[in-house]
Amino acid sequence: MLASPWRARRRGSCLDAWPRAGRACARLAGVAFALALAVSPGVAFAQAEALLDEGKSLMKKGKVAEACPKLEESYRLSPRSATLLALAMCHEKQGKIATAWSEYIDLGAAARKEGNKRLEADAKARGARLELSLPRLTLSVPRAAAIEGLEVMLDGAPLDGALWGQARPIDPGQHKVSASAPGRKPWEKSVSIKRGERKTVAVPALAKDASAAAQPAPAAEAPSPAAPVAAPEKGSAGAGDGAAGPGKGAAGPGKGAAAAEAGKRAAGRGKAAAGPETDAPPAAPPAAEAPEPSAGSSPRHTGSFVIEAGVAGGALLGLMDAGSFGDLSAYSYSYNIPEGELIAPCDDEVCHASFDPALGPFAGGEAFIGVALSEDLHLGARVLGGYRFGGGYLVVGGPSVSMRLGRLWLGLSGLVGPVGQVAKVTGIKGEIPSEVVHLNYGRSEVAVNAREGSLPESALVETLAFGGSVDVSLVLADLPSAGWTSGALLLSVSPTVMKGLDGWVFAAPASLGYRFY
Repeated sequence: MLASPWRARRRGSCLDAWPRAGRACARLAGVAFALALAVSPGVAFAQAEALLDEGKSLMKKGKVAEACPKLEESYRLSPRSATLLALAMCHEKQGKIATAWSEYIDLGAAARKEGNKRLEADAKARGARLELSLPRLTLSVPRAAAIEGLEVMLDGAPLDGALWGQARPIDPGQHKVSASAPGRKPWEKSVSIKRGERKTVAVPALAKDASAAAQPAPAAEAPSPAAPVAAPEKGSAGAGDGAAGPGKGAAGPGKGAAAAEAGKRAAGRGKAAAGPETDAPPAAPPAAEAPEPSAGSSPRHTGSFVIEAGVAGGALLGLMDAGSFGDLSAYSYSYNIPEGELIAPCDDEVCHASFDPALGPFAGGEAFIGVALSEDLHLGARVLGGYRFGGGYLVVGGPSVSMRLGRLWLGLSGLVGPVGQVAKVTGIKGEIPSEVVHLNYGRSEVAVNAREGSLPESALVETLAFGGSVDVSLVLADLPSAGWTSGALLLSVSPTVMKGLDGWVFAAPASLGYRFY
């Protein structure tokens, strides 16, 4: 009888066993609960911090495949901006640039809420750099395929119908697109996409499950109708008849050839009969072909090599209004995007400097090498090069042809090569992506806000130029001889016009050279 109440007290709560101690029990329970709430975030933060340090260490060792999952778990336990920045950088190194781009956008929004303007600008710049090389995949669903209950999935994740037909950023690599619907056969397709590539995958109309088993039989019978087999046979017969026609026609030329051959034999017999009266004249050609040179004659003749070399100088005008003067990464520019204003960093691909025209003298040399098609017509290649005083250069060359008209040689040359000039820097412009030109008042470029004094006063701007020249040469002295020095002393001018990748180049060189031929 005494054991039963004791057992009841042990099985009951502290309030049942000690009613007067109920308040004390409640206080103990509240304290325990508060301790649990206080300790749990601390433990999670410590775990997140350890994972963050471990992920950063693995990134430094180049083990991004191991680092990224740890950074993801760290951010899940303790979502902080510093962790999100490390995670985005890890995904960028891993090649998941669309994932990293999305994380940079989230980071910029978080930094804006925190009031961290420096981190916000950094996140925007990193995201803008990646945006230009993002692959974009469009999943289109034609009207015939958009049946009730259709579910389109990308890499196993359902794609909302509002996103059908829209280009969405995606990580480079292999992806799987699939579609399914009630009562229809599922469909899937693998697609590979590279950096900066745009692809569209069209979802076809899904076949019904009920008719899938019955479709192969008609398909097997379709390719074997009788009519198509008969058609080739008739065509073959026609071809055979046609072949006979040319065979008969061929006999005509054969007969004609025989008649011609008979005529030749008759002519030969005629010439043989006349032989005794015509044997004397053949002795004359050797006398006619005998050389008639004098002691000072020139060996100029068809097929001989032609070489010209000389010194050149003149004026070089460069209208290259755009280019680069080195590292532009220290500058940034802003333009409007659907989410607001984007601050983008400069580099040689999206930014260029603008320059004033530059005019200056240059000195160098010119050369021509070719072959004499005749005594008065030369074909070959011309090279012109020189240094521009004040900074710059010109090195161009290409095919050339020249013709002699009395004491003048007139020629045309096609030229290509690099041209450089030192010119005054007037500013820097940044490129606006074509997708957002309509948000920037139709402008494709915007001026870069450079700090006062940060731009160099002048810089070397270079371009690859294509164009040509008209070559006019005056023969100052014609010096034919039987030796290798045979040739002529020429004074030449070659007005040159060339189109660069950025701007124009005009040159007016004059040269004094000797053409060996």
